[in-house]
Amino acid sequence: MSARVATAAIAVITLTACSGPAETDTSSESSPEAPTVELSAFVPVEPPAATTGSGPITDNALLAGRMISIADLPPGYTGYDLPPLDPSSPGASAEDRSSTDPAECAAVLAPVATQLPGVISSASVTYGGPDFSSIDQDTASYDGPGALTAFRTVQESLTRCATFSGTDADGVRVDYRVGASTLLTDAPTIGDASVAVRLAVTSDGVSLTTDAVLTLVGSTVSQLVATGTEPVNADLVRQLARTSADRLR
Repeated sequence: MSARVATAAIAVITLTACSGPAETDTSSESSPEAPTVELSAFVPVEPPAATTGSGPITDNALLAGRMISIADLPPGYTGYDLPPLDPSSPGASAEDRSSTDPAECAAVLAPVATQLPGVISSASVTYGGPDFSSIDQDTASYDGPGALTAFRTVQESLTRCATFSGTDADGVRVDYRVGASTLLTDAPTIGDASVAVRLAVTSDGVSLTTDAVLTLVGSTVSQLVATGTEPVNADLVRQLARTSADRLR
């Protein structure tokens, strides 16, 4: 699962817990059934027989330099980095009750480099925005047919995991639904191939919406993920995906 999607979900869950009744039981056993979120089925895009972009980017720093930057984002966004866990901090030694069911669905929107081995270089950037919104990007560059395989593999995970659930570190239930996104409807293809997906996240009656664009550019696969309590501006997400693809050529 994308670190920013998980972090945003935890933030919303925490906000709900703080604003709700003090005696509310947030254990996974007592959580209500997940509400139905209307999403049409995700339809994968077949990768092209060959790409027209450049060969693999072999240096992590060079690849990182071609990612979206804070200069590409509107005011209100800042760089976001999860600090390392301080083992002496309160709660650091608490039992981690996070889980995903089925377990394979933990790969949904996980960094591309973790979904297919053999990566030559990889990079990621993360930005936090207003109202628990976030925009992140991860990229992975492969040799030979690796990028074509990765583009297909990521979509296979999305197809298998149309509906799944899990818990956060405190055992609070989180429900997920994967479906088609209209982000790229009637829009020109980005890079050599591109596909959009929407992920609806619900927990304790609070919802998050994630729109992601997966792009194949030459020997590199990029995943742009935008999450918020309301969908992040579609024009902004499309523009960022195009900007990224142009830089990866």
